[in-house]
Formats: sequence, structure tokens, C-alpha cells
Amino acid sequence: MTFIKNLQTSEHGLSGEVFFGLFEKDVTLLVEGHDLSYAQACAINLNEMSDVLVQDLCEASIRYRAACLEANGVPAVQLETVQDILKSIDPRILIVPCIEGLSDPVIHLELNCAWEEEHGMEWMIRDRKVLYVGAFSGEDPLGDLSTLNAENYAR
Repeated sequence: MTFIKNLQTSEHGLSGEVFFGLFEKDVTLLVEGHDLSYAQACAINLNEMSDVLVQDLCEASIRYRAACLEANGVPAVQLETVQDILKSIDPRILIVPCIEGLSDPVIHLELNCAWEEEHGMEWMIRDRKVLYVGAFSGEDPLGDLSTLNAENYAR
């Protein structure tokens, strides 16, 4: 199945749209380069997230939400289920890195969220593990994210 559509080429890379099944919507695709086969692998990976991975993302997003609300003195409303957090999240962009020799798909997402309108949220998944959930700052999905411990709500 092809998840990518409306593909365009520029001097900086590829752009288009990719379907994100978890949210049942298309999001913007930005490919930092011209490797369409790698972008397709990332799109497939995005749409084949396991239930465990989705659970981990939801739990990390809830921790991020709680920290943001606490910092603003706002009490968090209790969710009925962990996945109810997804109702407050709006994925916007799948960013596909351009790294020489990279073969394992990376999911690097910019998302809007109801509790942090200014900075939004960033999800980074590599090797089917949640590596980073926190404010969007355009981190390198292949870099050392351990320096972001205080701002990283993934465990």
C-alpha cells in the first residue's frame, strides 16, 4: 500500500502528504533529501505501530501534558483511557531525515496539542521504541537524546 501522495520535488528534498492511520488523516510529509524509498519505509512504519508502541506514546504524552499543565497551575482532567489523550493531539508533519546509509525507518513527528499551543509536541521513534516525547524543538532523531532528560517524557 502506498501511503504517500501529492509528492513534489524541490532543491531541498521532497514534500507531500502521508496517511497516518492512528489519526485517520493525512499529514504533511517533509523528506530532507530525495530518497523516496526510505520515505516510503518511514510511512509504512508510521502506519504499522504496535499497540505497545502506541500505548508508550500515549503514556509519554500524558506525562508531558501533566508537566505543562502543572507549570501553568492548571489541574489535569482525568482521562477515561490512556488512548483518550489522542483526542487532544493533532499530528501535522512527518519529517524524514536524510542520513547517508540510514536504513532503519525513523518516525519523527511534529504535532499540535491542546496543552502546549506555542511549542506543540514532538515524537521520535527509532527501532520501534519511543525515544523522545516533549516540546517540539526539531531534535535530530539520530542524535543523543539523553541530554534532554528533563524535557523528555519518554521512558
